[in-house]
Amino acid sequence: MAQIISISQAKQKLLELARRNEELGESFIIIKDTRPVSALLPFGEYESLLETLDILETEPNILSKLKKVQAEMVRGKYRIWKNRKK
Repeated sequence: MAQIISISQAKQKLLELARRNEELGESFIIIKDTRPVSALLPFGEYESLLETLDILETEPNILSKLKKVQAEMVRGKYRIWKNRKK
């Protein structure tokens, strides 16, 4: 869960926040006058969000397709493969 920090605190502690963000994977919501204005999150999470948005924008009906597959998995139509060495 993201920690909430004021913009003035973020300004004073930017290097520390960046280190915690990179090394510990911590996220921060930066607020100004009690309203959120920015978010500091690990770069991998940011890239993942962009990829997800790209898929949602470019793949027609992706949500309905995912729901269909999920329902089929519940009915046992698909099996989850585990890495096994024979």
